[in-house]
Amino acid sequence: MYKFYHVDMGARLRQGMTIELSEQTTSVFGHVYWKQFRHVGIKQFPSQQIVPPQTNLLGNEAYREFWLEFFRIGNPELKCLELPSRLNSFFVVESIEDAHRYITRSNLGKDLPIFEVHSQEPGAKFDMTWLDQQFPRDYQQFGYYYLRYWKGLRMDEDRYLAAHETRGSLMEVLLSSTITIGQRVT
Repeated sequence: MYKFYHVDMGARLRQGMTIELSEQTTSVFGHVYWKQFRHVGIKQFPSQQIVPPQTNLLGNEAYREFWLEFFRIGNPELKCLELPSRLNSFFVVESIEDAHRYITRSNLGKDLPIFEVHSQEPGAKFDMTWLDQQFPRDYQQFGYYYLRYWKGLRMDEDRYLAAHETRGSLMEVLLSSTITIGQRVT
């Protein structure tokens, strides 16, 4: 059994809850973005050769999540890797300290509940710092970052960007199987 921590921004979690996740099950996180995708007319992820023009109608976060999924399923360097979809995953960190760093970095306030999360799987670790960057809606600009995110590389070890990103890496873990919510921690 693996133990992780989750910042409950939506105040939906309760100790003892079981959450079923799978490749076929969209998570609460994923539902938010699928609703936005469908709102602009995107009903499924297109083939790698076709990027629907409706992506330009998406807000910044939905645009990011569309492209992250598009990269995951279609990039030649990633196709052979077994990567979970962010749209079907539950996000956790490995320590209480990382949960507090996430709260601080995201300017979420101080009174958010943090819960233990128990899983039978170790999950897949990615550096969320790659996604914190601001860049134009240009594949040539964000492709470098998204590819490194999905490869599980740490930004603070990138020879080009380590000096630029002074906050250091912050690893998130994507869980995509059944999880159990543990006790609330302080």
